[in-house]
Amino acid sequence: MKIKLACFRFSLGIIALGLLVVQLNADIVTLYDGEQGDLATDLAAFGSVQDLGNGTDYGVQQVASPFGTGDAIRVFDNNNGDKPDLQGEFSAPLTDAFRIDFQSLIQNQTSSSSAIRFRMANSGKNLGTESRTAMSLSWQANGQFNAKYSGVADGNGNDVDTKSLASSTAAQNITMVANGAATGDYSYTLFGESRTLNAQHYDVFVDGVLLNDGTNPDFANGMQFTLENSSAEYNPSLGLQRFGLFGSGNSNVDPDVLFDNIVLRTGFHITAVPEPGSACLFLGALASFGYVRRRK
Repeated sequence: MKIKLACFRFSLGIIALGLLVVQLNADIVTLYDGEQGDLATDLAAFGSVQDLGNGTDYGVQQVASPFGTGDAIRVFDNNNGDKPDLQGEFSAPLTDAFRIDFQSLIQNQTSSSSAIRFRMANSGKNLGTESRTAMSLSWQANGQFNAKYSGVADGNGNDVDTKSLASSTAAQNITMVANGAATGDYSYTLFGESRTLNAQHYDVFVDGVLLNDGTNPDFANGMQFTLENSSAEYNPSLGLQRFGLFGSGNSNVDPDVLFDNIVLRTGFHITAVPEPGSACLFLGALASFGYVRRRK
């Protein structure tokens, strides 16, 4: 009887632990990881708008991932009449701090400045128009990676500036940390950097190195969302809900980029990395839970 009671209490403890993990994992949303082996299933998060193209001139395809197991998505545009387009919406707007990670590889190196872009905006907004968005990341056909921001310190009002990284043919880990709050700062430490983001500002790391370094006064507290655009339509009080990956324009050609492991993190998970020991403990606990269930 005592053994059964101990097993019962242990089972309840494991169930509680399982609920805790589920609750914490609610702060991690996978937008794409290519592990299902089916394009429609893997792109479920991008459910609002999908133009997957014809697979020849432009489109979105699944290919073997150069970043690890599973597949990656190839987003490419060799057509001057149409463009690949993936847009989705979160179930609720982001009105606080968040992080989005990408693994990416620009496959071609041409003189073109055309790009595959990632943008975010208020719910229902068309991301194809920059003035409707809060920020823009670009993987250029010439191999450069760019981030758009409002350049307050340069003295030019109503403008949007670009921070660029030199051309690269290597796979890159891109991490964006943003403060989507309408007011108030957000402080965090990541990749050895201790940062304070003003409201409506964001940082970008490439392979753990801060893209918007502190030498420019515009970057002291992150890059400001593109609010200085002369026709800006983004409303900070409504938060960021729309997101998407797409070609830069119907008349622009050449970008060809691979993406994998696109993940949104909020709350504790913005800076937290699970310890290997914790993961093993949890897996061991689940195995023990299964053993208890089988013994009943």
